[in-house]
Amino acid sequence: MTRPTLPLRHDPAAGHPLIDGPEGLTPQWLTTVLRAAGQLQAATVTSAATTPVGNGMLGTNLRIKLGYDRPEAGAPASLVAKLQAAGETSRASGAALGLYERETRFYQMIAPRIGSAVPTAWFADVSADGATFCLLFEDLAPARGGDQLTGCSVADAEAAMDAAAAIHAPVWGEAGTIAQPWMSRDLMVGMYCEKLPPCVEMIKQRFAALLEPGVPAILDAYAAAIRPWFAMQTPPFTIVHHDYRLDNILFDARGGATPVAALDWQTLMAGPGVLDASYFNGAGLLAADRRAHEERLARRYHEALLARGVRDYAWERCWHDYRLTAAHGLIMAVVGAALTTPTERGDKMLSTMINRHAQQMIDLGTLSLIR
Repeated sequence: MTRPTLPLRHDPAAGHPLIDGPEGLTPQWLTTVLRAAGQLQAATVTSAATTPVGNGMLGTNLRIKLGYDRPEAGAPASLVAKLQAAGETSRASGAALGLYERETRFYQMIAPRIGSAVPTAWFADVSADGATFCLLFEDLAPARGGDQLTGCSVADAEAAMDAAAAIHAPVWGEAGTIAQPWMSRDLMVGMYCEKLPPCVEMIKQRFAALLEPGVPAILDAYAAAIRPWFAMQTPPFTIVHHDYRLDNILFDARGGATPVAALDWQTLMAGPGVLDASYFNGAGLLAADRRAHEERLARRYHEALLARGVRDYAWERCWHDYRLTAAHGLIMAVVGAALTTPTERGDKMLSTMINRHAQQMIDLGTLSLIR
């Protein structure tokens, strides 16, 4: 499979404009896009049956089963499309925070450099106002999806550490890439610092029956320390997924050929790469497994970075940053609850994450590191 080497944007004159919702995934549009991407030669798409896939709250994810007018070697049997969220609150949040542009630019500019740890996009574009976007991917099935509620095995966490290093190493310390406006920390950090304290008050009431003893106090302490916490995150920076957790990961993708593939890049920004590793383990492992294997998993991530050429990041610094950034999960769960349209599964998942990350912070002494 050939990966695009240049950004693939819409071209109305060529017949594949940016579509505004699932109804735009017509056989004609898909045929034009796949031909432009070099995935179709003579065949024409005659049918496109869509079914929902995944658990995303800030986007609409669909698997598309394709039918053709003739057989053609290499023609994809299915694709996956991602578009803006259907819920008004979620869509407005995605546009206001530039999340749709972040993900689109990632697939246009960074993904081809990372390799198999991310899916290949055959179409990627976003509207000028950032409220409408469309990504058209290869289908990584058969694959095994993660489940944030049930957690994962230690073996899956090991594979996730390897994949995180594979994602971070190619742009590690790359000033020109990290300085891209769509990767900027300023908007996201400012929003988190402003939103987290009031969101904590809301969450303590909304999830009162779901939070474990002691968790509200951790939430209060972290909300009070969020600005110095961000200030302590210093280079070397790389591209960070920032929502690197089970619901956004496929294991044994491409029929087992790819151990881990990371999806949903809407919240990416420049930052310390180890944040993704700490966040994954805090969110995905049950407490007993995390406590027993956490430092070993962090070392595995660090060693994988070194194996990929990273040289300016000592283990002592990595472990400090790992412990410090364990608090990131509280941001994603608390602010995520405020910015997305509530659902039963979403509330259960977010409260579970809050409990797991608060306990991780206690175990690692995260609050004691903030100065």
